[in-house]
Amino acid sequence: MSGSPRPSPFESRNGTMEEPYVFEPSKDILQLSQAGGLSMVIQTFLATLFTALVLVMPLALIYVFVLVSWARIPIVGYMAFCFVDPALDNGVGRRIQWVRALSIWKYINAYFPVRIVLEKRLDPTNSYLFGVSPHGILCYSGQVVMGSLRSGMDEALKGIIVHPAGLRHALTVPIFRDYLLAIGTISSSRTSIRKCLARGNGHSVGIVIGGAKESLYTNRGSRQLILKNRKGFVREAIMAGAHLVPTFVFGENDIFWQVEHPLLRRLQRWMQSKMMFALPVFYGRFGLIPRRTQLTAVFGSPLLVVKNPNPTHDEINRVHAQYLVELRRIYARFKPIYDPEGDDLVIA
Repeated sequence: MSGSPRPSPFESRNGTMEEPYVFEPSKDILQLSQAGGLSMVIQTFLATLFTALVLVMPLALIYVFVLVSWARIPIVGYMAFCFVDPALDNGVGRRIQWVRALSIWKYINAYFPVRIVLEKRLDPTNSYLFGVSPHGILCYSGQVVMGSLRSGMDEALKGIIVHPAGLRHALTVPIFRDYLLAIGTISSSRTSIRKCLARGNGHSVGIVIGGAKESLYTNRGSRQLILKNRKGFVREAIMAGAHLVPTFVFGENDIFWQVEHPLLRRLQRWMQSKMMFALPVFYGRFGLIPRRTQLTAVFGSPLLVVKNPNPTHDEINRVHAQYLVELRRIYARFKPIYDPEGDDLVIA
């Protein structure tokens, strides 16, 4: 990975001209990304399979349940365990490094090359709450950027252990949940987040703040975020004394197209309000093949948070307003370089 800064300076929030730290994809990832022939076919197949994991994994279990009679009792026991697994709320998940280092990630990261941009080096003795935007259709930032060792994020944030936070419902989906736990995912519940941040020593949380509702506004070129009334992450950061890091992933919204229709949107919003997750109707190339897209994860300068176990509404609102200002600033700063054709940022 290359961590040398780019030649043109950018203005930081304190008015000084500072170079960001830019970690480009490794040479072998870039070479694989540009390769054709069989290598390109393998990448495309794996990226498409990766997109369908949430369906493929549970369906494989159902297939075994139907066809293999002796496996039915163990499968029922396993499915019950999915709902009572202590890893759901232990604050660290069940992170398995060899899963994060599997060879398959090399091909996934070649299909979605990841560039990491840091405005500031982060102190690994602190804990951080990374507010990640946008959600996108399938939240590739939580998997490809944070979940894979090949993304370069672990090197860029050396000493900091970032746990992507996901809906508890997703962490009970058979087989798929074991994959999420293995890449370090924790539940987005208050209990789990607080346990994680209380560990200190670099243990941090990455929250895709806009959540399921924001996924319904995902489309190529669209940059609409659902953040104005999302303040729970700020409260948790203040209570833990974890510094807030505004994070924007350029490219996340450009992987798929979404079908938009007033009646469909009404149904999706109703389902999202009742079931806590959204069902965007999307498509890629030739159906579900995702578009080959570079993901540029920009980590802004951290907002230093003073610990307060009982923050007031005014304190939460003040820090939340500062966070939105910082997010707009890093978007304006890096959009001309990494997303020149994207729409202006809209925060709803």
